[in-house]
Amino acid sequence: MRRRAEFTLRAALCRQLAGLEPANRTIWMAEAEYWSRLSDDTDHHKTGTPVSIGTLAALRARVARGLSNLSSRLA
Repeated sequence: MRRRAEFTLRAALCRQLAGLEPANRTIWMAEAEYWSRLSDDTDHHKTGTPVSIGTLAALRARVARGLSNLSSRLA
């Protein structure tokens, strides 16, 4: 039960960050969805394969580079 509560809180935090960082909204909502699914899976004792922190960091960096390249092209 403790894991489920932690996952639910992480999902809520990601949703708050999505509101605070409109440029990274898509990333934060994807992470919120990930934590929500983990929370749901703990009810059924299915944890699946978690995404590592390194993978999430790489995704954030890739999106940031893409947004930076896009904004420089539009300027």
